[in-house]
Amino acid sequence: MSRLAAVAAVAFFIGLAQDARAEASKASVAQLESDGIISHTVKTKLKSYEQLTLFLMLPPNGRPDGVLCLSLLAKDSDEVRAQLGGISTRQRRAPDRALDFARKRNLAVVAWGAHRLWDPSRNWDEMSGPEAKRIDANFDLVANAWDAGITHFVKKYGIPASGYLMRGSSGAAQYAQRLALRRPDRFLAVHIHIASSFDVPVKEGASLLWCVTTGENELGYARSRRFFKAARDLFYPIVYKAYPGLGHEGNAQVTALGYACFEFALAEQARAMRLNGGKPAKPDWADIFSSAPSVADIFNQAVYPKFEYLCVPLEFRMMLPEAVRKAWIAE
Repeated sequence: MSRLAAVAAVAFFIGLAQDARAEASKASVAQLESDGIISHTVKTKLKSYEQLTLFLMLPPNGRPDGVLCLSLLAKDSDEVRAQLGGISTRQRRAPDRALDFARKRNLAVVAWGAHRLWDPSRNWDEMSGPEAKRIDANFDLVANAWDAGITHFVKKYGIPASGYLMRGSSGAAQYAQRLALRRPDRFLAVHIHIASSFDVPVKEGASLLWCVTTGENELGYARSRRFFKAARDLFYPIVYKAYPGLGHEGNAQVTALGYACFEFALAEQARAMRLNGGKPAKPDWADIFSSAPSVADIFNQAVYPKFEYLCVPLEFRMMLPEAVRKAWIAE
């Protein structure tokens, strides 16, 4: 074979290989686009966290009755997508229960990977003024970016603009708590578990239901108690539970209580809408909690009839709605 013919043959086979790689790449992109997971990236204006990618999964009929937000522990967007696809990694379990709940309730799922911008070992009341102000300013930018991403999904895909449920655990719970305080108008209820550190409650946060769970052996247990007290002083509708013997981990009882709170919130939202002639309306949480038939002692893990509320020291006292009572006392 002449040198010219040999060169031509090599070029031919290189071309075939490149075409094969191109087809494989196209197939990969097609697979990503057909997995039912839509992504949208928003700039945050922060050098340390330049962009936030939100992921959206619509229900099969394409018309969600609500939105479940998942603040996930994930190192990058690929891991978020994998978790939403039901794939567990060595470090993270896929949120199967959450996805099942969303399917059952015909909810869209919005998810993201939590990125830390605060000290996870300190509460708002353990920081200096300048430090707290800097952290607040940084997360305000993130909350703005998140809100812009949500607005994009609302306009382009027709998801509801408010009434969201949100859950997160560990560092993702810290993210969820800070986000809910900055965008309370978007949320109906939030479940945060083993958050370890908390931002300062604001009065606007009383417009949504809070489920705050932790373990008595968790390093942030005392901080969670301080958040509970500060939130209760602002008349937050809050269901707080610290599980004896539990550390920085979850269990079936934690999960059950969280979803009991979500079911409770959705039922109260539907009731509020009926009372409002079918128009959107938020539950009257102040009335709902003040009329609860039971009072819980969050420290001694006891429940009493409402008329025996003086049996519970004010520091440990929490009104307990009947809809979540069974899940709260479960061991």
